[in-house]
Amino acid sequence: MKKIKKINNILNIKLMSFLLLLAGVTAESCSNSEASVQNTEDKGIPVNVTKLEKEQLSIPIYVSGNISASKESRLSFKTGGIIESIHVDEGDKVQKGQVLAKLDLKEIQEQVNQAIVGLEKAQRDYDRVLALYSDTVATLEQKQNAKSALDVAKADLNIAEYNLKFSTIKAPADGIILMKFFEEDEIVGTGNPIFYFASAEDSWQLVVGISDKDIVKLKLGDKAKITTDAWPDKVLNCVVSNIANAPGQSTGLYEIELSIENPGLDLKHGFFAKGKIYPSEMNLAYSLPIDAIQEGIGNLVQFYTVSKDGKFAIKQETNIVAMNEKKVFIHSNALEDDMLIIVEKQKELKHLDKIRIIDNLWVALSN
Repeated sequence: MKKIKKINNILNIKLMSFLLLLAGVTAESCSNSEASVQNTEDKGIPVNVTKLEKEQLSIPIYVSGNISASKESRLSFKTGGIIESIHVDEGDKVQKGQVLAKLDLKEIQEQVNQAIVGLEKAQRDYDRVLALYSDTVATLEQKQNAKSALDVAKADLNIAEYNLKFSTIKAPADGIILMKFFEEDEIVGTGNPIFYFASAEDSWQLVVGISDKDIVKLKLGDKAKITTDAWPDKVLNCVVSNIANAPGQSTGLYEIELSIENPGLDLKHGFFAKGKIYPSEMNLAYSLPIDAIQEGIGNLVQFYTVSKDGKFAIKQETNIVAMNEKKVFIHSNALEDDMLIIVEKQKELKHLDKIRIIDNLWVALSN
C-alpha cells in the first residue's frame, strides 16, 4: 500500500512539472506572437506601388444598332392596278435586270393602243392642214393648231409607253429582297412599295443614334470598331461616313452612319452589332493598371493611393471614362501627377491603414 502511494506521489509531481513547463512555453509563444503583431503594426502592411500616369486618349463612344446595306430602296410600280405575278420571295438574292413582279397589262396596253390611234389621227390631220396651207386654203393658225394637236398626241403615246415600261419591276442591281408587301391578284395603288430591296453592290453600314453631347465630338472619317452577335470574336473596322444635322423626331437622337470596311464576312441585313467610335479629339486622363482596382460597381471604381508621407493608404472613388485590357482611365480632381498607386495587397486594405512600401514598380505599362 505504501508503495502505491509513493508511485502516485511521483506521478503527481511529474504531472505538475509538465504543466508548469507547458504554461511557460505557451506564455512565451503568446508573448512572441503579440510582439510579432505589434512589430507588423508598427511597420505597416507591405504593399507594392506604381506611379500614376497621365495620358492622351480618345474616349470612345459606345453604340449599338442593326447592320444594313448602304443602299436600300422601296421598289414600286409607276401606275396602280392588279398584280399579275410576283417572281421572288423575302430573302431571295436577285441579279440586276431580273423581273421581280408585273401588273396585269390589259388596261395599260389599251392605253398605249389608244395613244397610238390618237397619234395616227393627229398626224393625218396635220398632213391635210399642211397641204391646204400650201394651197393657201388653210390659215396659219389652223396649221399651228394641227401641229400642237400632233405634239400632244406624241406626248400621250410617250406617257402611255412609259407607264407600260414601269408596270414591270426589275432589280436595279444585284441584291436581296428584304421584305415583300403585296401578293399576286392584289390591287395596288400608284407608288405603293411592293418590295424592300438592298443592293449588294454597295458596302454594309451600321446606323446608330447618339446624343447631342456626343455628336459634337465626332467628325467624318473618325474610326470605329464593332462586333456582331453572329461573330462575336470578329472585330470589324468602320469609319464615320455620315452625321445627321438634326435629331430624329421619335428618338431625339442624331443618326450616325458607320461604313464597314472590307468585312470579309457574309453579313446579313438586320444583324445586331455593338462597338465603340473613337473621336479624333484627344483627351487627357489618368491611367491606372487593372491590378490597382480594389472594387468596381458599374462605372465607379475604388483604389488606394499613398499619402504624401508614404505611410498610409488613402481610399479613392471615381468614375472611369475608358478602359482596355490592361488599364483603367479616369478623371479626378483628388489626384495629382506622379501620385503613388497601390497595386498589390489593396484587397486587404482599409482607409488610413498604415503601410510599408516594399517595391516601387517604376515602369510604364504598355497598351
